[in-house]
Amino acid sequence: VSALFPTASPFYRNDALIEQDNHRNNAYNDVHSRAYNDTLVEQDNYNNDVYNGAHDNAHKPTTTSTTMPTTEPTLTPTTTEPTTTTSTTKPTATEKTCPPVPYDNLVNNGGFECGLPPWMAADVANSRHSIASPGSASDFAYQYEQVDEAFTDNYFSPASVNQDLIVMVGPPYTLSFQTFFDKCTQAEGFVGVMLNHQPVYTVDACELGPGAFKQNTVAFVPSVSPFNLRFEFVIGEYYALVKIDNVVVVSDGW
Repeated sequence: VSALFPTASPFYRNDALIEQDNHRNNAYNDVHSRAYNDTLVEQDNYNNDVYNGAHDNAHKPTTTSTTMPTTEPTLTPTTTEPTTTTSTTKPTATEKTCPPVPYDNLVNNGGFECGLPPWMAADVANSRHSIASPGSASDFAYQYEQVDEAFTDNYFSPASVNQDLIVMVGPPYTLSFQTFFDKCTQAEGFVGVMLNHQPVYTVDACELGPGAFKQNTVAFVPSVSPFNLRFEFVIGEYYALVKIDNVVVVSDGW
């Protein structure tokens, strides 16, 4: 019996296992190969479909539709409140109410609070005049400015401001006025007073001091009427600023 059925060799079991493993591996490989191939085919088909779809879409004309709103716009009435603006601008000399002229003062608008008239002004090269603020204890004064170099001709025919006065011939009168100089220098020059075209008085900054209004007084006796009162600005300094204010002419009686 033992000879007919010899003891099974361990290699027999191993051969059977190896064969089984190979069969299983082959089967697995075969299934895996078919599954992989099917996957590849499916993927290729998908890729082809995507490519073809993209290709077709790329060649199709693009149509853009715009939908217009059908809702009518609503108009809302607006109410604007009136705006009140308060002006704090200081009135100019021409806008301000002119103060009454004192009965004994023969000069009209001697404080320049009503602008320039009836005064008449004449400038020279590189100069200018204005009715400027502040004045001497008032809003305005006559202002002369030398804004650039003065020429020699300016001394022979200087800038001026003048007014004709109605006076009585014979009795004495007194002229009073205030001057302002911005500085005291040798070239600053002076203000001269002409009465009926005759020079009678001069004043410069160094006599009375700069930087403030100073009082001046001139006594005279008119020989004719009307009588011309003229202030002349003989100024050599630049920049220079000179003012005149509160011009008064009163009669001293007989």
